[in-house]
Amino acid sequence: MNLTKLSVATLIALSASTSVMAANSVSANHSNMNGKSINNVAQLSADYSFNNGKSFSTVKGNTKQKAQMFYKGVPVFGQSLVVEQDSAGRNVGLQGSLMVNISDDLNSVTPGMLNGKALGKLKQLLGHNNIKNSKTDLVIYVNSDNKAQLAYRVEYLTSDSDVPSRPMAFIDANDGEILMSWEGINHAQKSVKGKPGGGSGGGSTTPTTLTGPGGNSKTGIYYYGTDFANLIATSNGSTCSLDSPNVITTDMGNSTRRGSTAQVTCGDTGEDLTNGAFAPMNDAQAFGNVIFDMYGEWYGVTPLSQKLEMRVHYGRNYENAFWDGTAMSFGDGATTFHPLVSLDVSAHEVSHGVTEQRSGLVYSGESGGMNEAFSDMAGEAAENFMHGTNDWMVGEQIFKGNGALRYMDDPTKDGRSIAHASDMTNGLDVHLSSGVYNKAFYLLSTTNGWSVETAFGVMLRANDLYWTASSTFNAGACGVESAASDLGLNASDVSSAFSAVGVNCQ
Repeated sequence: MNLTKLSVATLIALSASTSVMAANSVSANHSNMNGKSINNVAQLSADYSFNNGKSFSTVKGNTKQKAQMFYKGVPVFGQSLVVEQDSAGRNVGLQGSLMVNISDDLNSVTPGMLNGKALGKLKQLLGHNNIKNSKTDLVIYVNSDNKAQLAYRVEYLTSDSDVPSRPMAFIDANDGEILMSWEGINHAQKSVKGKPGGGSGGGSTTPTTLTGPGGNSKTGIYYYGTDFANLIATSNGSTCSLDSPNVITTDMGNSTRRGSTAQVTCGDTGEDLTNGAFAPMNDAQAFGNVIFDMYGEWYGVTPLSQKLEMRVHYGRNYENAFWDGTAMSFGDGATTFHPLVSLDVSAHEVSHGVTEQRSGLVYSGESGGMNEAFSDMAGEAAENFMHGTNDWMVGEQIFKGNGALRYMDDPTKDGRSIAHASDMTNGLDVHLSSGVYNKAFYLLSTTNGWSVETAFGVMLRANDLYWTASSTFNAGACGVESAASDLGLNASDVSSAFSAVGVNCQ
């Protein structure tokens, strides 16, 4: 469903009036703050404030910190700066852009309706009854014409229909109109119709290791404890739960709403034969731990703020996988896919959570393409971490036919994805626009002096520090260049990789 606030004719009629008095974005780059505050350097009134977030060290010994922008105490969505401080804690540099003159658009930040009405408005419009994990936050939303509007950012999760959905929208906090909306379920591939069939139980606290099979008829069978590391679980007598300190696997039992911690036989788990796969629950538990270790050992971070929950056997004949804001869910596939718990797809879904908890890239437009590409990059990084090499193909191991879902070395090989920013069009699916950043990542990873590990490292740092929810391709490239400099890597190599796909830091 395409939700818009105004008709095209109305937008054209109002375009002149909205452009005369409106907020506007200005560069806030300063290389010498001399210890001054952001407000002082940018000449902002006391209506503007900043809330400091994560901080990171640079090779120069300085610290860079993300600062979320507020106007009269209300967060301005997608607006943050990066402040650099020296070893004494003095502000010395500033990067990013600022939305100023917000007062031209907003007379008040007091909403005209309660947040519950905004949630009800979205539910009614979409016809959803059974929802969970709803959130309604008051923000200042700045549209594509740089008009600032007081809005509620509303989201919830529902499985009312055959396909799970996580609607997200900005709703005018005064008149209740929909300003922008998008689908917040982050899938491994473009959504397909299937038949989706909760929470998880807990295991005991006695840790143990297990052996058991994994893989599918395309990869061939392999064994944990022989070909790869043992599975990590918890023991409760002769029964073991696939629950470890960092990862828990939930058996959804072909349901979409209720599941419990996956139970297996202790010692050797035995098989879990499903649609050509030998033990999808084993793979989910193993790959979840590989992904957690990759983020920790390579970059010194935990991927998510919560334990990784891998929900397996989601729905019936469900040919997709997704992140829903709390957990990763994997269908068993049908005619196109084996169960979708390959290492790269697993890392892809976990890393949608990484993005949501870092930059929060909106899953639409250029920011959506970046969001999707970052998850594809994570899949290649996880493969490289586990095996020492990667194949530059997304989902090849669970794709029943020849080939793969996407090709990072040549995104156009699938006949739909784009590999150059000049081919970007309004409304292009994020799984197809991801090809621009995917190709740039491939080029950077294969540049002399770089590797998959270092290339993904600068993308992760950019996601953590420089990207915002509304980043564009070009603005995102600026962040990756800055991340490279912070880490002592060659920023000009980053520029070259992005330039080759029509993206330039501006």
